[in-house]
Amino acid sequence: MTKMHTVIAYSLAAGLSIYTQQAAVALFLGIGLALTLGPAPMSHASKLSRGALQSGVVILGLALPFREVVTLGSSNGLIVSVMVVATLFSGYLLLKVIRTDETSGKLLTTGTAVCGGTAVATMAPVIQAQDRQVAQTLTIIFVLNGIAILLFPAIGEQLNLSQQQFGMWAAMAIHDTSSVVGAAAAYGDEAMTTAATLKVLRILWLIPVIILASYSMKRVTANEVRVPLFVALFFIASLIGGYFQFESVVTTGFSMISKSLFALALFLIGSQMSLESLRTICPRLIGMALILWGGLSTASLLWILNL
Repeated sequence: MTKMHTVIAYSLAAGLSIYTQQAAVALFLGIGLALTLGPAPMSHASKLSRGALQSGVVILGLALPFREVVTLGSSNGLIVSVMVVATLFSGYLLLKVIRTDETSGKLLTTGTAVCGGTAVATMAPVIQAQDRQVAQTLTIIFVLNGIAILLFPAIGEQLNLSQQQFGMWAAMAIHDTSSVVGAAAAYGDEAMTTAATLKVLRILWLIPVIILASYSMKRVTANEVRVPLFVALFFIASLIGGYFQFESVVTTGFSMISKSLFALALFLIGSQMSLESLRTICPRLIGMALILWGGLSTASLLWILNL
């Protein structure tokens, strides 16, 4: 197949992903093309996916008045914090038991506890991680994200979780924001709104985690760590939405645009998958990832079921 045919195939698949707004469809379309035709023929796919994801989160803020963000955050902020701290603590204990590569283990623990690939990418230069270690950790998280998008909605339906319960579970247990929103969107619009809001609270934990890691490595000072821009813009957009009190048809439009951007982000992420990246992963690191994620998913689900 020529390069032109490959570009056309990827363009059509990207358009289909945006049109359907289905996270799982978008993700596995990207994976399927990447494994059959090779990675997407574009030099900035990862930047585009990150831009689409972050833009989607900001636009979603316009459909979510700030008072709703405050209500969700005040009632669930404590448990989100407890889950993050418990996951960080468990990860560092597992490092001692499993004895896998320490740097990769720290990246994996931070990614599982806070916000997946964003946390890994932010932590990597702080702890002087090598490209190979970053790539392996991201691949594991990426695969678990794909599993979560398919598995979580099915479990939620079997347990008859409400929209809010599922959104809370997805926000606390799934790694990346795109996959949190993708799984929640498959369950329902209310679940997606709840998940996106609580996920933002979880992302904020990246700040103290990076500060602590920086101090331990004597790499940067607290003044050099900043809140991710898209998180700040999400809160600003939410304030704007609360002030103008948009009609439901307008907020529905914002939500649709947001879901399309999430789908595009997932497609682009999937389009960068390769078999080579899967073959080089340490089995102990995979075991650690499964134990850590399984524990977080189970603990957060049990807490939600006992509310």
